[in-house]
Amino acid sequence: MRLKRGQGMASIAWGAGGGPPAYATVRMNPDGTIDVLTGSQDLGTGARTVLAQIAAEAIGASIADVRTVLGDTERLPYTSNSWGSQTTASVGPAVRMAAEDARAKLLDAASAMLDASADSLEARQSIVRVRDDHDRGVTFAQIGERLGDIMILGQGSRGPNPDNTAMSAFGAQFAEVEVDVETGRVRVLRLVAAHDSGRIINPRLAESQLEGGILQGIGFALFEERVLDETLGLPLNPTMHDYKIPTLSDVPRIEAFFVPGADTVANHTGAKGLAEPPIIGVAPAIANAVADALGVEVLELPLTPWRVLDALSAAEKTG
Repeated sequence: MRLKRGQGMASIAWGAGGGPPAYATVRMNPDGTIDVLTGSQDLGTGARTVLAQIAAEAIGASIADVRTVLGDTERLPYTSNSWGSQTTASVGPAVRMAAEDARAKLLDAASAMLDASADSLEARQSIVRVRDDHDRGVTFAQIGERLGDIMILGQGSRGPNPDNTAMSAFGAQFAEVEVDVETGRVRVLRLVAAHDSGRIINPRLAESQLEGGILQGIGFALFEERVLDETLGLPLNPTMHDYKIPTLSDVPRIEAFFVPGADTVANHTGAKGLAEPPIIGVAPAIANAVADALGVEVLELPLTPWRVLDALSAAEKTG
């Protein structure tokens, strides 16, 4: 039979609980809008949106009123590098602490305006109201206008991780493949991925990272290879014409989801890192599926047709 099918799986554990140092400032402007200030970066993963969401929830603001200002490590509060699936889990807790600090000052200012104790107030959707009398309220903009030149600032920092505790993101990925034993071509038919990434703050962004990581993993497994001149060390396939990545025709059916739950041991936002884990398990799951289909392991990536045929040929000679 020319076409053979196989299934394989791989499991993932990746240190993604974040950690210090990370600092943040949350500033309430006179017009009632909120600025989140931190020196982190957004590499395209949605850090601006996620940090704004964390601040909005903690201070009680409408998300439309919150802006994240980041990327300037000279003028903004210090954070560590944006790498290793660490940004949300590292900077998020600092932002939350800063927002809670600003919220306490905001309610203190509103208490005098509403003739009520700060403990009796609540903030939601950029409005401070008396908890038991919602007809008595004041907007963030009205508070800012009354304060004039007095600005509310909240400061926050990322605390240390607990001792003797490993904080990881986990996942399991499954692949179904079809292998042409005459050409050596591997086609991925289906990928299923289940991930524990703690609290998912923005489901749409998280799902995009999950599917995007899986697509990168397919490229790593089947196509992407840097070919070097062994003498000069120069790349022989330096352009996108020769360095192959998956195209639409290579994308299989993908079923990816998150295991619900918040890891408050990792940090008090409950979130863990997500960027790398979706990539990690794809290639070994595909390789295991190919081995299941052929009864032969291909031990080098990517699983190009000639490597598959070489593995089959070697098995025939030794078998």
